[in-house]
Amino acid sequence: MLLRRRDEKFAMNFPAVLLTVLVLLSPMHSQAQRNAQNDPANFVQWRDGLASSGQPDGSWLALAKERKYAMIVNLAPLQSDGSIGTEAAIVGKQGLVYVNIPVDFDKPTLRDFEFFSVVMKGVAGKNVLVHCQVNLRGSSFVYLYRAIHEGVAARDAAAKLAAVWVPNPVWRKFIEETMAHYGKKAEID
Repeated sequence: MLLRRRDEKFAMNFPAVLLTVLVLLSPMHSQAQRNAQNDPANFVQWRDGLASSGQPDGSWLALAKERKYAMIVNLAPLQSDGSIGTEAAIVGKQGLVYVNIPVDFDKPTLRDFEFFSVVMKGVAGKNVLVHCQVNLRGSSFVYLYRAIHEGVAARDAAAKLAAVWVPNPVWRKFIEETMAHYGKKAEID
């Protein structure tokens, strides 16, 4: 970053001020305020029974059954940064269903989404957490699922997606093409 201001105090404090502003304006800050249950980063409650988030830690996963979840869906490849190698065992030990759909962040596919849809339809009416590393894959897939299979207006679902991120060009194209495949229009800003 190039900073060309002559005021040295401003220059020295600029990184701290910028960081403070970014934190206060970020979705993670507002989510952290409501995170009384220590929910994972970027936690979004899409509707009763369906949430998405970033990678939960082991202690959160160990309480998934107490939190009334029936299934945990992980959309990140198992070798992703921050992944928990024993996640399937932690979840399975509680008698819950664990599904890993390793979506390549740089190449999400319609096939990935179709498999996700089959999994989600198989647990209709159950409480599900969909997660990935930071909830970029998760929020995008849940946005699509809600708009395509649950009949939620794309614009309404997009508001929750936007609370997590604005999809980059790869994901924007994926979302638009997936919606078009199902005869719908993506309404993401």
